Amino acid sequence: MGEGTTARAALCVLILAVVCAGSGAPRTQQPRDRRDGVLVAAGLGAAQQLTVGHSPRSDLIGLWQSVLWADGYSARPSVTCTFDQATAEATRVWQSNHHLSADGIVGPATWGAAAERIVPVGQWMVYQGERYGLPLRRTPDGVYEVYDAGRFHRLRTDAVTLTRCR
Repeated sequence: MGEGTTARAALCVLILAVVCAGSGAPRTQQPRDRRDGVLVAAGLGAAQQLTVGHSPRSDLIGLWQSVLWADGYSARPSVTCTFDQATAEATRVWQSNHHLSADGIVGPATWGAAAERIVPVGQWMVYQGERYGLPLRRTPDGVYEVYDAGRFHRLRTDAVTLTRCR
């Protein structure tokens, strides 16, 4: 595989982990949906909103930035795991183009719209971006894992572990 293919696969997995978690998740299960800072199957709907100035760096932000990249709204180097003004602006455009309130905040409606583009592919799931696909997988205990630096690892909602963001 070439460098672009490997990088694309890594970003694909990252995005799917967060997005897939939100599909159909009840918003009342917040304590059960995040275990020790990892995203679990019903966690996306209960995940904290991503906003400029209020969201600490995390793999979760990296996942959202990867969705923006997969859909062509930002460049690959913009996946930094930091929710900055550039990410908020790209989010506004993405939201507007997906018929959502363009407030630049990533919450349940935005995650839900992204989750609609996740499909099963073998043992993985793939976010079908407008330009790239983003793969991920779920462990038997319901924790999402992303592909990063040649291996799968748990998606963190409270820390930055992705190689791309360090």
